[in-house]
Amino acid sequence: MRHKPLALLVLVLACLAVPAAGHAATLKVGMSENNPQMFADPNYHALGAKITRIVVAYNTVEAAAAGDDELSSRIQPYLAAAGALGIEPLVTFQHARGAGELCRSDRSLPQCRLPSAAEYERALRAFLTMFPSVRVIAPWNEANHNTQPTARSPKSAARFTRIAERVCSELGRGCSIVAVDLLDQADNVAAKRPKFKSLKRWVKRFKRAYKGRLNICGLHTYSDVNRFRMAGTKAMMKALKCKRYWLTESGGLYDFGSFWGKTNRKRYKCKNAQACQLKATKFMFKLIKRNKRIERAYVHSYYGSHAPRFDAGIVKGSPGERTVPRRAYKYLRKKI
Repeated sequence: MRHKPLALLVLVLACLAVPAAGHAATLKVGMSENNPQMFADPNYHALGAKITRIVVAYNTVEAAAAGDDELSSRIQPYLAAAGALGIEPLVTFQHARGAGELCRSDRSLPQCRLPSAAEYERALRAFLTMFPSVRVIAPWNEANHNTQPTARSPKSAARFTRIAERVCSELGRGCSIVAVDLLDQADNVAAKRPKFKSLKRWVKRFKRAYKGRLNICGLHTYSDVNRFRMAGTKAMMKALKCKRYWLTESGGLYDFGSFWGKTNRKRYKCKNAQACQLKATKFMFKLIKRNKRIERAYVHSYYGSHAPRFDAGIVKGSPGERTVPRRAYKYLRKKI
């Protein structure tokens, strides 16, 4: 009987040593970055991330046969480097190669054309056959955004997801498929109390065409994270009703058309672009903590200036150059 208190103490200490089941133990965090040079950067290695995301044109293999060099210059080196480092890539497909932003004014451009189901299946099968190690895919990137041809055809986006499921099965591959990948786009992004009627209509049409329970859904939460709100995330999750969620693109903006100008800095109480980006990055993790079904977060991006007026890089510097970590990088490193 004299040893009972000691036995009880040992039991308590043993329980404390076991991490509690929850988000901290299960959440995976990585980068959404398209440049393979990232894998050679010492600052990237210091992050210790085990997942990554790359966006590619749906018809990459066919385009290569016609002389396009994206496959050999970017995609093959990217997937080879990720594989060599034991990092799992999420491959996200989108419109044909070209600036999607131009589709807002001219939908006759090649990148604005919606492929047929047969064209998409042929292209996807060719890609997955060429890269047998790829087992995590998203059939279409940011499918509700007006730079993508699926924005006007939720039915096609649903059809592409069903095709991806079938092709993976026929290839004998156990794929993890992000059934739908959405942007938290409000009817009026600057509204204090934004509405999401257009997004909800798109999701309703997608689900009607898909005809089934959605497993993994991808969310892009730029508006929420950088405006320090959760309305868009809640609206997407309520409309989708998926089993699991991944933030396939998220993170703090460093600059987006002077988004962190004097007015927004004052409104959101941050001194400069780095401070604002850091604050938004911290808020992203707060949003994740509030939503237990979010299992992964792909922070976009590693390098800045991916497109004109858009810089969400966690490091300063271009691909292949020496990089300097920004404050958001240092916080992200601690979280990973």
